[in-house]
Order: sequence, then C-alpha cells, then structure tokens
Amino acid sequence: MDPRDRTDNYVPDGLYLEGRTRLVEIAPPRDGQPVLARETIGHADELNREDTWRWADVSGTGTHWSHFRGHHVQVDIELHTENRREANAWKGRDEIRAEGTWTLALARQQVWEGLIRGNPLDQLLEIRRITERLLGHEAIDWNDATLAAQQLTGRRVYYQRVPAVVTSTSALQQGCVTLKPVDVAEFPPHVSCIDRDEDDHWDRDEVKVDLLDPHIWWWRDKPAGNEADLRTEPSPEENKPMPAA
Repeated sequence: MDPRDRTDNYVPDGLYLEGRTRLVEIAPPRDGQPVLARETIGHADELNREDTWRWADVSGTGTHWSHFRGHHVQVDIELHTENRREANAWKGRDEIRAEGTWTLALARQQVWEGLIRGNPLDQLLEIRRITERLLGHEAIDWNDATLAAQQLTGRRVYYQRVPAVVTSTSALQQGCVTLKPVDVAEFPPHVSCIDRDEDDHWDRDEVKVDLLDPHIWWWRDKPAGNEADLRTEPSPEENKPMPAA
C-alpha cells in the first residue's frame, strides 16, 4: 500500500487504546442522532513520524482510522431577540422593551438557558464565559459515552460544606440540578437568617442549584453515615457509536 494512502483500511501505529472510551462526532447528525466514533492518540502517518496525531475509528471496528482534526465537543448556541410592548395603566406606562432568549448545548445536550436584556452583543460575552466554564466542568466529561445527566445523577458533592447528593437532573436544560442533604434532614438556613435570628422560609430539604454554583464541591467520595451509592451505570447501548458510512 502506498504510505501516503490513508483512505482504505488504515490503522496507525502506536494507538493508545487503554482507559475509558472517548467519543467524538465524525459527521453531521443523521436523523437527529450524532454520528460518533471512538477517538484516541497515535503516531502520525509514515510521512510525519515526528508527530503525534489524534485518530478516530471511523470503521467502528478498529480496521480503519481517520486523522481527527475536528471539534472535540460540539457547541450549539441559539440566540433570539424580540421587542415586546408593555402598556400598564396602573403604572401609567406604555413602552417597548427589548427581550430575548438563548440556549446552550454541549455535545448535543442542552445544559443552559438564559434571557436577553438590552444589547445582545453584551450577552454574547456572558455566553462565552459560561460555555468555557461548562466545557471544563469538574463533574462532566463531554466525550464520555455516558450522557451528562447520567454522569451527574447520584453524584456525591458538598453543598455549603454539607454532604449532599444529586437527586435529579430534570432541570439540566436550565443548567440546574437538584441536591438533597445526606445524613441530615435539611440544609442549614441562609447566613442572613442566622445573623438576624430570623426563620428561613425556604424549603431546605432539597435545593435547586446551577452547575456553576460556587458553593458546590464536586469531588466528595466519602459516604456520610449509612449513605447508599445512587450513582448509575450506563446502559451498554447508550450513546453507542454510529459508523459514518
């Protein structure tokens, strides 16, 4: 075979195939489903031996690999603006207001949404900041075969120094999860209530928090009391790679 031909049954040398499988998209979605392949590092082709390249198993069987130079995580941002009239006789006000919404999906999974007020270009800066932080999120591997919601479900964390667990991801499209305290009935009241000797009227037996909440520490491993392990195992068929051809 011509060493320059990498179009048919090409298997590079030095492929690293240990550890967890990492998946990347190798073609546009098909029938609404991502076209995925496992991705790893290996030696470059025969003409570039001094380099290490990333490779994608486009055959799905390890018999043909393609040099991968694509996006490691797909980023989809939708932003819509509109104007809305508000006429309020009680306030004596009649005005047109700028409004809008935006959503963020990573690896084809929506993980944030927000509102637009004023100049949408200013909001783009905030969207970039949120996207960068979520791409590097401590609890989510966007190239894992397991979807983000399943990675998060049952995860042990600390919230405001209290052992807790992620009990629900039903609000993940908003960028939020639900936490429940472990080994105690409820989370402590807000510090302002403690300072003023006031009752905290919020339900504290569980809380809805966003993925970037600074009060969450995502690395708890030690069980609290007789805590059961609620972390879920992925289904063998979940996010199964789909061959490109």
